[in-house]
Amino acid sequence: MLLIFLLCLTPFSADKVEIIRGNGESIVHLLGNVVIEDENTRITCSEAKLNQTENYVVLVHDVKIVDKNGEIKSNFAVYYFKEKKGYLKDSVFLITADQIISSDSLYYRGFEELVEMFDNVKIEDEKNNLIAYGDRGWYDLKKDEGYLVGTPQLEIIREKKEPIKIRAREFRLINARNTFYGFDSVVAFVDSITIYCDTFSYNLKAENGTMTRPFILEKNNELKGETGQFKMKNRNVESFNVQRGTSKYYTEEGSENVVEGDTISIIFQDSKASRIVVEGKPRGVLSLKRKAEDAGD
Repeated sequence: MLLIFLLCLTPFSADKVEIIRGNGESIVHLLGNVVIEDENTRITCSEAKLNQTENYVVLVHDVKIVDKNGEIKSNFAVYYFKEKKGYLKDSVFLITADQIISSDSLYYRGFEELVEMFDNVKIEDEKNNLIAYGDRGWYDLKKDEGYLVGTPQLEIIREKKEPIKIRAREFRLINARNTFYGFDSVVAFVDSITIYCDTFSYNLKAENGTMTRPFILEKNNELKGETGQFKMKNRNVESFNVQRGTSKYYTEEGSENVVEGDTISIIFQDSKASRIVVEGKPRGVLSLKRKAEDAGD
């Protein structure tokens, strides 16, 4: 194995080295078990072309870039040493202490600790059992927060149950605070419950959240309001409450009830609505189900 130190003081090693000079450039072609490193970054791959003149390197096959922010893997990359930035594509994975970010391609800015992802974006938050998908995303590794756009979706993983699924036009993930926000045309699915709202926030550790203009469906039962909050326990719905709201629900006998009030709370048991509390000028309408008439009448 050859070991050479570049004039730019970037050491590298490889099974085979070709040095090519021409057109005002100096190119070092590295083949087999390539290792390139400086004080803060270590790069490994199968093949590399290092441009000494412009101080960047093209990396091919089994690419791995490791620095203080974590580890990035791909099958192709262009990396600039001075700016600590790069473009990676083909099965890209960025692995940190708490999460894995993957995409078809990715821009990485090491000094700013920023990442921009494109196509088939996936963020796996391992400490919160959260998986997020989107067509495009941004992530600030220093603040531990990011955005997803392009038909994004979140899944909150639960043991022995279907995951909670949430769709929106845009998501903001604040993993440092175990919180996420959904913006515009939000739809959430929790067992038999479907939630529609304009905005949605949820703290994965405290297991509570807020909604604006919520409309909540549980089978034929409805709850809507101007604002709302919800509480979960062990990732199952425990309660909803809305302000300046309306609720329509059916009894076991088939009667339809409509109630309104300043605050309406619904308590759930085994993921089913079991009790409704109306406060602040409560009012309502009860429609009794008529007993079916005899066929002969």
